[in-house]
Amino acid sequence: MTNEMITAKMELKELVDFFSNLADVKDAAAQGELFTPDGVLEFQMGFDGEIQNIVGHEALVQAFAATINPCKAVYHINGQHTVELNDDLTEATGTAYCEATLVNEVDGKDVMTTNYVRYADVYVKVDSNWYIKRRRTTFIISDKHTLS
Repeated sequence: MTNEMITAKMELKELVDFFSNLADVKDAAAQGELFTPDGVLEFQMGFDGEIQNIVGHEALVQAFAATINPCKAVYHINGQHTVELNDDLTEATGTAYCEATLVNEVDGKDVMTTNYVRYADVYVKVDSNWYIKRRRTTFIISDKHTLS
C-alpha cells in the first residue's frame, strides 16, 4: 500500500467521523456540506426495508435537522470502516458501522433510541477534498426505551 493510499484512507475515516461529530453538536448544515451538491442519502430499516432517497444539499440538511434538532442529546460511536480506492485515488467505496443514540422528550419522559447502523458509502475527491456522493444508511437494530 502506497503512502497516497494510506493518506486517502485516513482522510476518508476522518470524513466519516466528522459527519458523526457534527450530528452530535447538531450542525446539520455542516453535515450537508460533506456531500457533493447532488449527493444522495438512502436509508432503510433492516436489509429488506423500503429504500427512501434524499437528494441534494438542501434536502439533506432538512432531513438531518429534522432528526437531530428535536433531540435533547445526540451521541455517535463509529466502529470499523473499510475502504476500496480506485486506481487514481479520486473515487472510493466504503462500509462503516455506527452506534447512534438519540434522546428525545416524549410525554414528559426522556426516551432513548439507540440505532445500530451500517453505512455503504461512495466517495469522490474534488479539488483535493473528499465528499460523500452516496450514503446508504441501513438501520440494522433499533432499541427504544424510557430512561429512568
